[in-house]
Amino acid sequence: MDWSRLDIAAYRVSVKRAVRAFARSALVVGAIALGCGIGVRSVPLVAIGLAVMAACTWNLARTSVAGLVVQGCTLILSGAFTCFAGWWYGGMSSTNAGKAVIPGLMQIVMGIRHLVHYRTARRVVNDPEAIARPETIVRELSKRDAKTDENVVEFGTHVVHPHRSRVGLYAEGAVALLEHQVVRLERRTDIWIEPRGTTALGRSIKVEVRLGDVQLSASMPEAHFQRFERWKTGASPSQSLAA
Repeated sequence: MDWSRLDIAAYRVSVKRAVRAFARSALVVGAIALGCGIGVRSVPLVAIGLAVMAACTWNLARTSVAGLVVQGCTLILSGAFTCFAGWWYGGMSSTNAGKAVIPGLMQIVMGIRHLVHYRTARRVVNDPEAIARPETIVRELSKRDAKTDENVVEFGTHVVHPHRSRVGLYAEGAVALLEHQVVRLERRTDIWIEPRGTTALGRSIKVEVRLGDVQLSASMPEAHFQRFERWKTGASPSQSLAA
């Protein structure tokens, strides 16, 4: 399949993975809201909990770019409820009711961002055949053993709580899964990993990762850096994306 088609499709794959990840976390929040609503016998809170859980369940069952609209509308709805909950119930002081406005507005802003993101995502060509291929590649890449697979490298992008990213090295180029969510396809000439020193324990090295227009500071096992170098120079064989 043509590389440019796969590259364009990777953006929609990233959006779908983001929708799925958000739905998983928000489902827990919805369940908590539902439980609290039942506990205090709040019909509006129960309704919000059910709405959030329904939206998340839908996005998990039928994940698509349109899920951004579902998430955006649900966030705006729950944010509006949070803003006005204090005044609706009358048992909250004006100071506490005013404080409740802040998280409510944050939810509304987040919801609007989801809707704006959807406006961008929907302009990307919807090519189901091309989308299916990166999704399959990413699923396989996630399951491969990075300790022994010579065509897989990993790096961490945070110090305290490392977010692991994985790169599959193929004959046509690299497929990067950044923090288990963002999918990027890069030609061999457009991806660089350069050493920037060693870590305190000496088990890995600090590196600068460049994927096209994206630049990241990360840490990487030295063995994985050597794998990447061999692939970059063509010294090691790698399978084709078409395989």
